[in-house]
Amino acid sequence: MAQRKHLDNFLCGRIIGRLECGRTQLEVSEELGITQSVISRLWQRFQENDNVSRCYSTGHPLSYNAK
Repeated sequence: MAQRKHLDNFLCGRIIGRLECGRTQLEVSEELGITQSVISRLWQRFQENDNVSRCYSTGHPLSYNAK
């Protein structure tokens, strides 16, 4: 099984910059050695939110108990 590794903000910026300059997702993927699906998800998130930062969470949702 492949090891998952989060992209740091600097690398995300490099990816977005290359895509904004007109390179294709496949070209960026091959240049940086990152799968095209990761590039695609990052680009989609950037276009929706104008942001590439990950949302950090503790792993379980907040519980609101009304008593």
